[in-house]
Amino acid sequence: KKTSAAAAAEAYQAEGTGETEMEDVLERMRKKYASSAETAAKAEEDAAAASAAAAVAEEDAAISDDPNKLGAMAMEAMLCGDMERYEELTRRLERAQAALAKEPAEGEVPRGATVRTTATGVKVIEELDSTGRNRALKESVHTTFVRLKGRNKRGTANAVPGKGGNLTGYFEDDDISLNDLLKKEKIEGVQDYDANLSEHILKKGAKFKMLHEDEDEAYALGWYEHSSKKMDAKKLDEKQRRQQIRDKQRIQVNLEHCTRCMDSKRFGRKDAIASMAEHTYLCMDGMNQCIVEGQCFIAPIEHIPAVTDMDDPVWTEIRNYQKCLVRYFEAENPPRAVIFAETVNHRVSRDKAMLGAGPHTFITAYPVDLGLLDEVRAFWKKALDEVESEFEVQHKKVIETDARSGVRGKVPKNFLYVHADFSMGGGFAHVIENSAEFPKDFVQHTIAGMCELTILDRAYPDRESYRAATEDFKKRFGQGFDWAQALKPK
Repeated sequence: KKTSAAAAAEAYQAEGTGETEMEDVLERMRKKYASSAETAAKAEEDAAAASAAAAVAEEDAAISDDPNKLGAMAMEAMLCGDMERYEELTRRLERAQAALAKEPAEGEVPRGATVRTTATGVKVIEELDSTGRNRALKESVHTTFVRLKGRNKRGTANAVPGKGGNLTGYFEDDDISLNDLLKKEKIEGVQDYDANLSEHILKKGAKFKMLHEDEDEAYALGWYEHSSKKMDAKKLDEKQRRQQIRDKQRIQVNLEHCTRCMDSKRFGRKDAIASMAEHTYLCMDGMNQCIVEGQCFIAPIEHIPAVTDMDDPVWTEIRNYQKCLVRYFEAENPPRAVIFAETVNHRVSRDKAMLGAGPHTFITAYPVDLGLLDEVRAFWKKALDEVESEFEVQHKKVIETDARSGVRGKVPKNFLYVHADFSMGGGFAHVIENSAEFPKDFVQHTIAGMCELTILDRAYPDRESYRAATEDFKKRFGQGFDWAQALKPK
């Protein structure tokens, strides 16, 4: 028989062994369920990553090859630090831009155009009219003003609305709602009623007779409406088709005659282009126009008549080029200052401007000695004071412009003006009153007088020296001064 002490020892040992086994079981259960939880969490993470990738792929497929959306997504990826996605979107953006820049092949319809078949063949028509509005959208809200059938084709002016027959108004489209009127005005724009009346009078000629005040003037309301509202659908469609063909042909003719549009046949400065951005380009001025060494100009790629008509992205790129030119000429030995000058001496109507007519604006950069910068303001102020007769001037002769907004902050749109900016430090503007009498080469003559040159002096005596100077300018400007080249992906 075992003693009580031995029995107690055996019981204690058995109890310890049971506890150890229990702890082993618990440890195995913890490891088992912990691995299961980790596996489930990893599976959830993989599923979330897969769904996110699918969402990104679906979004990429939805945007197709729209350059604007691709550029925005590439910028977002770069800000988030996802450089792999940024590089992929950048490659897609470059392919999309190259596809847009590619000229349409023979028989291919350009983007934003439609095809109309005529008796002489197939014509490609732009979807926008001369006012920049979508043709199909305008046709969707077009209404007829007068009655096109029956004896009374001038309207029902003598009838009292609501009495007799089904008369509900004086003219055929009187029952239109206020919301529809607002929609029509937003889409079609506001008519020029004075121009419509002038057209009506010219069309009538000697048969036109003004109404007496005592007569019912409701008849005269039709005089102020455009002729398109007095045609039936068939005649109107035929007239619009002819007008679209004429607009397309006029755009091609106008752009072919522009010497600063890069797509024009008369653009002969491809070898003189020093830099090109999305909306603007920097180019050496022509040999016959260069009165100082390094003279160049900045121009928008789009046919724009004045700086005051530019969109903000175009203006921003021009300011970037101006800053780069100031830095470039200040780094020379000896350093030089830059005078930026623009002359807008001719305007066309808005409709003609939409068709590519009118001048193509540009800003010329004249590098001058840095010592002249102190007296250049007095020189230009005197020149602008004397350029036009004081009896013809209705506006302030000399308008000071600041360094931030330039001429855009002082001269309204559609004004003729001449503006000079002195090394991005502000300048002077002058509103041109009489464009016929204003000197065509006013800026050239003023710069020549400042530099003690004659109007016949030129910076480059022959073609070879001009080409060498052009190549040297392009090379040195591209070495740390060209902002457009710095942004291009390497």
